[in-house]
Amino acid sequence: MTFKKYVIFFLIIFSIVIFPEINKTLYFNFNNKIIVKNYDESFNFSLNESTIVAIYGDSRWGDKIHSEIVSQILKFNPHVVIHLGDMVNKGDNINDWEKFFEITYDLRKRSYFQVVKGNHENPSDYFDKIFGVKNYYSDFFGYRFIFLDAESGINKCIEFIKNYANEKSIVFLHYPIFTVGPHFKDSIVKKLKILHEIFLNKNVKLVISAHEHNYQHFVFNNFHYIITGGGGAATYNKVLNNKNLTFFSKVHNFVILEFNNKFVTVKSYKYNGELLEEFNVQY
Repeated sequence: MTFKKYVIFFLIIFSIVIFPEINKTLYFNFNNKIIVKNYDESFNFSLNESTIVAIYGDSRWGDKIHSEIVSQILKFNPHVVIHLGDMVNKGDNINDWEKFFEITYDLRKRSYFQVVKGNHENPSDYFDKIFGVKNYYSDFFGYRFIFLDAESGINKCIEFIKNYANEKSIVFLHYPIFTVGPHFKDSIVKKLKILHEIFLNKNVKLVISAHEHNYQHFVFNNFHYIITGGGGAATYNKVLNNKNLTFFSKVHNFVILEFNNKFVTVKSYKYNGELLEEFNVQY
């Protein structure tokens, strides 16, 4: 082997060892079918057998906080992990996606990894290739999880809820229905208000979203709206009042759901594992 070929060979081996391709394998429930994306036989999936779901959103470029939240979530051994969108800062930046999959590796090895699309997944070519989901549902523990992509169109969301929501449904989407954060001015947030009446009619008692980088909890006659958008990106202030707001914290955060046949226990935590609040939603 010539010296030049030897150098090229060494550089190839060096790049493989030092900069291995990040594993992107994930298992998720899509319309009650278990789907495996980016299958890699070296990925030893071992599902946590619990009745716990972990939820967070808006990790974006906050890698240090994101990593801490993942380490805290792992302590709960969740059966399901839900990311509410804005997984990356720029949807067309492959480096952002590589970092996201690096940080979430241990979560994806032990839990179904469910996602909804956020605005920062745009342009969405990578998201569509990796996940390929818009509006869909999954059944866990006798409850129906409904995942909505508001950017697919409000009417499509309404139709999906009417067709698939049942008496024990929880809805997840990126954009909030109610907020006291700066995104209250967003046109898509204003349009989503129409979903509130749909949720009331379908008896959807728990709606969880992100987009605002803080924690918020609203209650409307035993119907609960949660915002958990503190997954890593810089936190947002409260900018207005709402009489139905029961809890607000400008902090990086995540949410844990514990499931019972007749109620769901909701626990919100700071990124370091300190409890923010706890309450039950009756079904």
